[in-house]
Amino acid sequence: MNSRIQDTNYLEMCYALAEKARGYTSPNPYVGALVVRAGEIIGWGYHEKAGRPHAEAVALERAGQRARDATAYITLEPCTHWGRTPPCVDLVRQSGLKRVVISDYDPNPQVYRKGVRRIRASGIQVSVGLLKERHRTLNEVYIKYATQNVPFVTLKAAVSLDGKIATASSVSQWISSPATREYIHLVRGEYDALLVGIDTILKDDPRLTVRHPHWRGKQQVRVILDSRLRFPLTARILETLSRGGILIFTGQHAPARKRLTLEKMGVRIVSVPLSQGRLQLPKILDWLAGQEISSVLVEGGGRVHTDFLEKGLADKLLVTVSPKLIGGTRAPSFFQGRGIQDLQDAQGLKRIREFRIQDDVLIEGYF
Repeated sequence: MNSRIQDTNYLEMCYALAEKARGYTSPNPYVGALVVRAGEIIGWGYHEKAGRPHAEAVALERAGQRARDATAYITLEPCTHWGRTPPCVDLVRQSGLKRVVISDYDPNPQVYRKGVRRIRASGIQVSVGLLKERHRTLNEVYIKYATQNVPFVTLKAAVSLDGKIATASSVSQWISSPATREYIHLVRGEYDALLVGIDTILKDDPRLTVRHPHWRGKQQVRVILDSRLRFPLTARILETLSRGGILIFTGQHAPARKRLTLEKMGVRIVSVPLSQGRLQLPKILDWLAGQEISSVLVEGGGRVHTDFLEKGLADKLLVTVSPKLIGGTRAPSFFQGRGIQDLQDAQGLKRIREFRIQDDVLIEGYF
């Protein structure tokens, strides 16, 4: 078999392993690894969770002494620094491997190209770059967080065929089909935090939990933007603290008594500056990054989506379009604000993917 085809096949297997960790490794990347000797897979592994051994460490431990003169396949450059675990590059150098095939460099400035240089310096053959686009798609969250220290932000909206997210009387349940909502719960679980504005809490009273069998026991932070601390003490989300923390960002002049009451109930309150009566989103994202929250799914409502769009803070958009017509000039859309005057100024999407679930069309793209 052609060696490039063979390398591609083994790396595809590594990516299949890495995919198993979706939603569990934050703020670390998804990584898979294999150790192959004379056409036999003698070691395999993936990074299961932050704090657990990295993929190459697991694969090399399984291979043991048989790793000598073998080839290792790794989806990401081995780390060179101490974190929750020792640097993997030392394990690779001491393993007796003959060759290492790495899909892509680690964008983290602490690691970038350093791991490859150290492996080559020990006399091991190294090749880099095969299926690198696969890595950059799989680890889009990690890449942004590691290079910019800001969470990856996805906007999610369910709209009617005429672009409405609710009726004029604020009824929004349910625009999309049950199967689409189940899929969205599957997507939810991949993110560290879910974010909504206070209007969503007041109108829909959501629990903001992940209700999909794939994510049993999944803990997620629920973030609420509430500049005047109007959060109701009877909100259903308060019954779900065992499913993840509740974090409310509010203005610096929010009522002190209300704040104290909520904090006693287990809610974390963080004050941030206001700009023209709105919470400053960049400061919120910086604060979340400091808590190792590397990804945020923004679920609305329309004013919150508009703030993220107008300030250029969103990376990705996921819209579910249902074949329903709501109509009405007062019915809200997910992108509001002043709008544009010239179509040349319209925000476009790149790398668009679309698919169907029952009668709904789902559109996914990047800004």
